[in-house]
Amino acid sequence: MPGPPKPLVVLALVAALAVSACSAGPPPAAEVGDDRITDEQLEEDMAVFRFLAGLNGQLCGQVMAGETEQSACARFTLSTMIREDLVKGYARGRGIAVDDGQVAETIAEVRSAVGMDLDAQLKAQGLTEEDLTQIVRRILLFDEVEQVLSTTEFGEDEIRQLYEQQRQQFTQIHTKHILLETEAEAVRIANRATSKNFAQLAKRFSIDPGSAPNGGDLGTVAASTFDPDFVEGALALDPGEIGPPVRTRFGWHVIQLVSVDVLPLEEVRDQLAGTLQAQVFSDWLRDQLAEVEITVNPKYGRFDPATGDVLPIRSTATTPATPATATATPGSTP
Repeated sequence: MPGPPKPLVVLALVAALAVSACSAGPPPAAEVGDDRITDEQLEEDMAVFRFLAGLNGQLCGQVMAGETEQSACARFTLSTMIREDLVKGYARGRGIAVDDGQVAETIAEVRSAVGMDLDAQLKAQGLTEEDLTQIVRRILLFDEVEQVLSTTEFGEDEIRQLYEQQRQQFTQIHTKHILLETEAEAVRIANRATSKNFAQLAKRFSIDPGSAPNGGDLGTVAASTFDPDFVEGALALDPGEIGPPVRTRFGWHVIQLVSVDVLPLEEVRDQLAGTLQAQVFSDWLRDQLAEVEITVNPKYGRFDPATGDVLPIRSTATTPATPATATATPGSTP
């Protein structure tokens, strides 16, 4: 039987544990596989993302109930950094890089859009042009990887299938309608309506304040903008025909189809191919989010592997967490 540990061995173990504890340091903002995103990196990126959002007149992140803009910006920025880390890993493994000329061209476009006060705006946020250059390079790398991943060639069957699925988006319909509260009223009006008196009936009886003054005319718009039941009823008609009442969440409609125009497949083929290619990248990213071990410091929120978003943690804390002031709250519950 082995005897008790010798004093020198015990001292060595204690020293090793002490060194390990010191080297570990504070927990990072997030870990993506073997990569660490530190609080300092998050703080720096938040400043840049806040600046970019401000150029578009937007907030940095969507503020949820009970949190500050600072917390929302931290969640948004950290979510972006996690996705970017996955993309950078793919780029490193395949030698994908961004050309310096492309970065310079993009910076020039930003400067042209913002005006000569870009430097002043950067300085006001504690940023430099180099900070902007680095984030532009990272965004362009993200786009480059998306393009590489999305170079799949698609067959005619896949494009036609998507065309049929999205047919309403490519269908323009011109309709008129009379909106009524009850089915009985709708049946009565439908029985009276003709092409000649439709406008007068709409002005007199329709409860739709937007179209009634125009004789119920809804104009020509994409079919996908209407309630699905309304579209189904309209597309069942021939041009000029008035159909039986159709119920939607707005009430009962008496519909007259004026015209219908469907864009042919050849005119939207490139758009459909782009949709399919973008789906390839989305599928890849979703797989990465599920396969790679990703943890987020609870002071920033909780990671949702289904979306790649950092979501707020609901807790009894009175002060929302921020990168500069937050402390971990592992006892909080979603």
